[in-house]
This record gives sequence, C-alpha cells and structure tokens, in this order.
Amino acid sequence: MNRMTRAVNTLLGRPVDRPPVCFWHHFGDIGPEATVREHVRFYRESGEDILKMMCDEFFFYPLPESPSAQDLLSLRPLGRKSAYISGQVERAARINEALSGEAFTLYNAFSPYATLKHAMGDAQSMALLRSDEKAALHVLDVIAEDTCLLIEGILTQTGTRGMMLPLQGAERGRFSPEEYARLIAPSDRRVVLRANELSDANLLHLCGWDGVPNQLDLWKDYPGRIVNWAVGVEGLSLAEGRSLFPGRVVMGGFDNREGALLHRGGKGQVRSFTRTLLNEAGAEGLIVGADCSLPRDIDPARIRWVIEALEEA
Repeated sequence: MNRMTRAVNTLLGRPVDRPPVCFWHHFGDIGPEATVREHVRFYRESGEDILKMMCDEFFFYPLPESPSAQDLLSLRPLGRKSAYISGQVERAARINEALSGEAFTLYNAFSPYATLKHAMGDAQSMALLRSDEKAALHVLDVIAEDTCLLIEGILTQTGTRGMMLPLQGAERGRFSPEEYARLIAPSDRRVVLRANELSDANLLHLCGWDGVPNQLDLWKDYPGRIVNWAVGVEGLSLAEGRSLFPGRVVMGGFDNREGALLHRGGKGQVRSFTRTLLNEAGAEGLIVGADCSLPRDIDPARIRWVIEALEEA
C-alpha cells in the first residue's frame, strides 16, 4: 500500500496495512528554494505518510508597529494578491509539484488569535483584548478574513489535501469559557468552518505550546476529521481522547520536546514505545505523530524506527 492510499483510507475508515505517520518540525526563514528543498528532503528521508507543510517565512502577520487603537480599527484585509497570501499559496504549490503529487499534504494556518499573538507578542495581544475589545475583535476579524483567503488559495490551487489548524488560547487561566466564547471562538470558527467547506481532511491541532493544559472542552465541537493534542500536557491518552472526540481520527502519541524519547532515545526504546502506543490506542482511525513540532535537529531515521515498529506489529 502506498503512502497516499494509506492516508486516504485512514480518513475514510477503510482498511490499511498499518497506521500512517505524520511528524513535522520548523525549518526557519531559510528562503523559498531551501524551504521547498527541505520539505522534500524530510518527506523522503523520514518515510512518513503525511507531510505537514510549515509556514515559517510567513509566521508574522504584518501589523503596524506600536499601533494605536485607531490604527487597529482602520485595518483592512491584505487580500489574496498580497505577498502574505500569494507567497504561501505559491510555496505550497511548489512543494506539491516537487513531490509530483505523491504525498498527502497538509498546510499550516494558525487561528486568528494565535496569529495575533505571534504578530504582537503574548503580553501586548492580551493587553489589547483586555483593554479594547472593539479594536481587538476588529483585528481578529481582519486576520480571519485573510486566513480564509489563504485557506481558499491553498485548497483550490496547490494540490494540498487539507489544512492543519493550530488552535491556541484555551489554556487554563488565560480566558474563562465565557470570555473564550465571546472573544476568541467567533474568529476561530470562521476559519475552521471555511476549511471544512473546502476539504474533509483537516487537522485540528489543539496546541499545548506552553506546557499548560488546555480547556479541551472548548474545542470538542469544532469540525475537523483529524484531532491532535499534547497527550502528556493534557494528561489525556489517544485512547481516552477517542471518547472526547468520537468519530474522529486521532493523531499523536509521542512527546515532541527536545531530549524526549523520539529525539534522544535508543532505537529499541522508540520501537517499544510505538508498539505500546499502537496496542493502547488501536490501529483504526489512528495517525502516529507527536504533540507538536519536533526539534529542528531531529534525525529523520528516528521516524523510520517508528514506521518499522508499525510494520512489524
């Protein structure tokens, strides 16, 4: 069974020879040519089934420097012809083209809140949300509009099968459920719903980026065929998560952090953990991956150890 068929069959609930594998890491702002080359190299050398394309060169949404409330209220969407959107669409197309359509690919598009946080910084974005909800909600709407345009371009012009949609902001202690529903969920949902209108292969990444558990209930009704969360941070195994996200494909299992098992453990340890993960989570509706991005210096051969263990199980 080839990698594309394995990924498609898993999402459709059809039989597979083994669960597909999807890991990813940041490449940094290394320029268009190198970015395409490194994505292809990682896919080839790791042997993984699903390639999650990164958006490192476009990590920061362009906002005015030290903007006033009036500056923010005057913002308008960048539009589909902007370098921020067209550059990402072009790069995704080039990666798919370089792989001759053989890879099942996902492209990264952060939620509007996560995009705002990256652009302004955590403290400043929170200060804006606390001090001027009108301006904050306007900016989130503008970012959501551009994110929807990005999603449309990626899913209709590049050969990409689905979006990876990292959601942030639901950490315990950041927003109450009522605040999240008022401030963050509307723009979140706009983006997620647009992706799901265009693809049935989208991945909801419930990001545990800061090591603080999330209020996962806030996201359990968001649509998305695949759900990935930080099993260690959340204290929720893949098997347990099937109850919280019924009918979904669950993805993950490995700790992504520097020095963790996949990054520094021995071959026998990695293979043993993979077999245990498979036994506990069950092979059906499973994609083996990690909590989040792996360290940049990860040896792709370590991912092959995971694949070997799955093939021998």
